[in-house]
This record gives sequence, C-alpha cells and structure tokens, in this order.
Amino acid sequence: MNKQLNPRRWLRASLLQLVAGLLIVSTTLAASSANYAINWSQIGAGGGEGAASTNYRLGATIGQPVAGNSGSASYRASMGYRQPFNTPVPTNTPGGPTNTPVPTFTPIPTDTPAPTNTPGGPTPTTCPVPFVDISGNVFRGAIIYLYCRGVVNGTDPTHYSPAGTSTRAQFAKVVVLGFGIPFYTPTGGPDFTDVPSSYFAYVYIETGFHAGILSGFDAPGCTAHGATYPCYLPNIPITRAQLTKLVVNAAHYPLFTPTGGGQTFSDVPNTNIFYVSIETAHNKGVINGYPDGTFRPNNNIRRDEMAQIVYKGVTTPLGMRHE
Repeated sequence: MNKQLNPRRWLRASLLQLVAGLLIVSTTLAASSANYAINWSQIGAGGGEGAASTNYRLGATIGQPVAGNSGSASYRASMGYRQPFNTPVPTNTPGGPTNTPVPTFTPIPTDTPAPTNTPGGPTPTTCPVPFVDISGNVFRGAIIYLYCRGVVNGTDPTHYSPAGTSTRAQFAKVVVLGFGIPFYTPTGGPDFTDVPSSYFAYVYIETGFHAGILSGFDAPGCTAHGATYPCYLPNIPITRAQLTKLVVNAAHYPLFTPTGGGQTFSDVPNTNIFYVSIETAHNKGVINGYPDGTFRPNNNIRRDEMAQIVYKGVTTPLGMRHE
C-alpha cells in the first residue's frame, strides 16, 4: 500500500527548496572582487551612453553557480539608443531550479534629426548655444550647425559677432575642421615666414597648404604688407572671393565656366582671378550675390556669411548642380 503524501510537509519542502535555489542564484560577489559581480566596460569611443556608434559590454558572473551554469549579456548602443543582444541563459540540470529567461527591451530612439536645408538655413542641431547675438540672423542655422561640431567659436563666451570679419588664419582653421581634412605637420619646418610653429593656426595653415586648398602671397604681395616671401599674411581679413576659392578647393568641385564665358555677377568678369571659383560655387548653390547683381568679391567677408558658405560647401554633395 502506497504511503499517502502529507500536503503540508510537501508544500514546506518545496518552499525550502525554492528559497534555497533562489538564494544560490542571486548570490553575487562584490563588484571590486576578482570574480566581479557586474562590470561595465566601454568599447570604442563616442562620448557616453546613448551616443551613436558607441559599444558597451555588460558582463555578469554568478557568485555561486548551480551545476556550473552562468549567464552573460551584451548590449550595443547604436544610432542613439541601446539595444540588447541577449545570450540565451542555459537551464540547470534536472533537479535544480530553472533560470528565469532574460527579458528583452524595446529600443528607445533618441536620434536628433539631421539638419535640412530650409529656405532660412539649416535646422539647428540640439546643442547648448551660448551666443546672444544671433537670434533672428538669417544664417543662424549655419552658425549653430558649425558651432555644435566644433568648427567655429565665438569672439567671446557669449557672442559670435556675426557682422565681424574673419582673418585668413581663422578661416584656415574653419575650413580644415569643417571639411575634416587630416592634420599635417611639416617635418622640415614652416612653409611661411610669418607662420611659425608656435602660431595658434600653424597646423591648420600647413594642413590646408599641403592639401592644395590654400596658398600664400607672391613676393610683391608679401613686400607690400611688410612680410618676407614666402608669406601667408594670417592676420589680415579674408575677402569674399578668397574664401569662396578655398571652399571650392576643399569641396573638390569640378570647375564650372558659363557657356561662352558669360558672367553671373556684374563685378566678376571672366578676367577676374577668382572668376572660375566664384562661378563654380554659384553653380553648386554655395554662394549668392546681392540684389543689385553684384558679388563684391573684394569685400571682407562677415562671420555669418562665412558660416553659411562653409555650411553649404560641407553639405552640398560633389557634383550636385543647382539651377
């Protein structure tokens, strides 16, 4: 005759077994011990949790494993959200408790929409902008776009000075950073007599020069400014024509000449040394002239105009034609 099972004794035994199993599974060692409990390590770079193209790995080791079982999971942060890739956790051998399945998570996108080229300029990116003098500026979007990418700075902590001018040295830095040109440091010393290696824009000027983007002045030009040839004259303001040529060079646009040698702007004839660069930039939609039909190539460029032209040069695809 079979012995009848006492329900109360059976329930008590089952609960004890369950509690014992849970205690074993949940026991972990201190995070600082050799057999760490949980450790985050950053793989790669990108600026923190949620940053695009940044990988993280979460390793977990059970302090007192049951039947040699352990669990681990890897997480990957990509395009602004964290998405788990769960490694299946094996079940214990018969007679022991079964591990609870690892839950999955719904990705939470946090991407910032890419800037678009709206009639008033690009849509500003999400970035704390300290400038109090660009509100209402027609080129505000371009200024913010470049500032948030570390391409431009203000003239002081809270002012961009949009109507101010930019020097040839300052623009060398902007064009190199804006177009992502790899830095170059000459091994044989400076290429220009007025740009020593201690100068703040030395690397940017040398990089732009060796990339074929910018150049110095001829001997008469150097002499006229009291400099020794070869010179770059880094501290003089950059003109609208000079800046346009540098952007066309940096963007590697195929040069464009109007049919029959015609001219878009009344003050930029085909005999002007910047004629082809200006026509090319206009053909690509990078620059515009004034309502009176002029371009005013010899005017010193404003800082807000500089931001707009660089933004357009950086974001206008190679070979795109704007009619």
